[in-house]
Amino acid sequence: MGRREIEIMAKGRFEQLVSRFGWACAVVGASLSLGACTNVESDADFEDVDEASSAIGPTGTNNIPPSAYDSDPLARPVTNSFGITSLATADPMQLCKGGTVTSTGCILKSQWEDWMSADEENRVPMMKGIAKCAVAAGFFITDSTGELSFPGQWNLFPTWRLNRLDGQAKRERMSACLISLVNGENQTLDLCLIGPGASPFSDGCDDPIMTTREGGYFGDLFAASPTAYVAGPDAADPDTNGRACMTENGSYCCAEGDTSCTHRIVLAGAIVGSPQQGFANKRCNGELVDVDGNAFCTSFFSTREPGRSYTNVFTSFMPPPQ
Repeated sequence: MGRREIEIMAKGRFEQLVSRFGWACAVVGASLSLGACTNVESDADFEDVDEASSAIGPTGTNNIPPSAYDSDPLARPVTNSFGITSLATADPMQLCKGGTVTSTGCILKSQWEDWMSADEENRVPMMKGIAKCAVAAGFFITDSTGELSFPGQWNLFPTWRLNRLDGQAKRERMSACLISLVNGENQTLDLCLIGPGASPFSDGCDDPIMTTREGGYFGDLFAASPTAYVAGPDAADPDTNGRACMTENGSYCCAEGDTSCTHRIVLAGAIVGSPQQGFANKRCNGELVDVDGNAFCTSFFSTREPGRSYTNVFTSFMPPPQ
């Protein structure tokens, strides 16, 4: 796709980043089909894995363009049309085809592959993000041709491989993770992500220089009417919010009060608010929680959805400005 990638480092909860999709077995030192990379294990071996049992992984790279979110690739009507969800079931179906799960990867379930093939420009990068958020480093989700391979990293929801991503909380957590990967300026950045939910989500940053609070991420990309929000760092609304919203063609984010804007990602207010504005622009519901010197928000809101709070959220940190 000719884009530079965004690098995101994080600990327990995430010390990660995604790599561009490549050849599954080539990555793990083989050149045949996924099944030849390692012995196929029983699907049952993966069904009872605790969610986010270990989200630690090596550093990689990732970059999802804002335009991919504009197409609403995970919206309920879209996934319904591919049998991934249904009118009766909001939980997205399993990612992996049954009988293909190995210790190092699996083949993408046909419904997801059909979904991706219908709009490769937007859905290939979104699947890259899904893999990085859902499964562990060293695990690769590959299409049936073996031409596209999506490496895992964060291992937030490993059971999604063979079970539905069940529940509103998980859909919001996955959404916040995916939104945090947006990169409008095509930059390479070092970030630390922290969110509520106990270890590993709320673990402090491994790198002590990650002290500058950058922004907050929350929403629900899987809803019938998807939501995606970026909150500014501290004192003021983020007019551009750098890598999250800006591209060479201008901003891909909507102002919170501009309901006519057709882009998906909305710039909410700021995490702590500006005293000069009487904290009217504060979008964190309570006091920040400090972990090893990194104070993060545990619940965000937007004026676009009066009365609704998002608690499955992430706050990002980066090194001080040079």
